[in-house]
Amino acid sequence: MHMKLITDEQVRGALTLNESSSVVRDAFLADARGRAVSLQRSRKQLDNVTLSVMGGIVTDAEVCGAKVYSTLAGKFDFVVVLFDTKDGRYLASIQGNALTEFRTAATTRVAVEAQLPENASTLTVFGAGVQAKAHIAALLEIGVFKRVYIVSKGDGEQLASKFRASHPDVEFLTEDIQSAVSQADVLVTCTRSPTPIFDGALLKPNVFVAAIGSSKPQTREIDDTTLERASRVIVELKEQAQKEAGDLLMAKEGIVDWAKVEELGPVLAASEGQERAKGITVYKSVGVGLVDVALSALVYKKLAA
Repeated sequence: MHMKLITDEQVRGALTLNESSSVVRDAFLADARGRAVSLQRSRKQLDNVTLSVMGGIVTDAEVCGAKVYSTLAGKFDFVVVLFDTKDGRYLASIQGNALTEFRTAATTRVAVEAQLPENASTLTVFGAGVQAKAHIAALLEIGVFKRVYIVSKGDGEQLASKFRASHPDVEFLTEDIQSAVSQADVLVTCTRSPTPIFDGALLKPNVFVAAIGSSKPQTREIDDTTLERASRVIVELKEQAQKEAGDLLMAKEGIVDWAKVEELGPVLAASEGQERAKGITVYKSVGVGLVDVALSALVYKKLAA
């Protein structure tokens, strides 16, 4: 097949949230079994531009690849380059902007499904941008949330209006940050905030908190109180989180015990058929290349078929 560039539009047409979540889950389980590996993110900056590279090898999908992207004035542009692991040949380049939307929300959904609090019905999302929208859509597909709080300095009401039209059976609220935090069964932060955005003392005792807004060591969305109250902290890959997860790295000394921080792959493997652990779960995401490659492989195979 001579498909050299797959566009964002083609990616959106090829992927569904359900299918993306399934592929992401399989990729993390493969990682836990030693059948997949991530290439950690590397960044270089000069003047105003940052160049970043991350990637992975997914043995069962018979692909390896890398995501390369530029960052300029807070804007990103992503592309994934895919290779065949059977003979090493180049397969395709895939625009990675739509892919990144799917991958981040799909990974959060996989983590939430594995650790979903009992009788969960209220979702709170901080942010109203691309990732907030993708996360609300992905998490609503789980089918348990009856109320969604959207907390944003931007246009949260506009986003709420769109979801009210597509999900008339769900209540969407955009005011009252205190209720949004204290009533959340699942709380997701999708912001660029450099400092904590809510008081962890307000959280329910069994809430699932996903902090996905930043992959930089000097920014954080959740506070020390949230981390002190957490009975479980989960990351995608510990080695990468120890370099990039500002939410954990900026905590007061002694609050985060890295020896007890768990990786998502083994958590997923262990959660099959098990009851959800009690207490607050914090899931801190920075994004890993393994997932970009696994989803790129799915897109490539669907469009090549």
